[in-house]
Amino acid sequence: MNIPKTVKIGGYIVKVEFEANMMTDRRNYGEYHPRIQTIKIDKDCSQQQAEETFVHELLEAITHIYEISIEHKDLANLATVLHQVIVDNGR
Repeated sequence: MNIPKTVKIGGYIVKVEFEANMMTDRRNYGEYHPRIQTIKIDKDCSQQQAEETFVHELLEAITHIYEISIEHKDLANLATVLHQVIVDNGR
């Protein structure tokens, strides 16, 4: 799976950036920043973890932009499954 440099969600262009040292004392592989429309992924992640993090943060962006309420645990599970489906089906 290729992680794009930008992704369009509704009327927004969301940048995807890789940043060093995002993981501190918690498992923070990535973040979505709604004010600057940016997804940041820890550049030290493995490719598989970076891909799954991208899908997770993409879902965070979608739910924020479209004001969809979903529990974070459910979003995390959905991201894991969606990543698996994308990878296993060669998309």
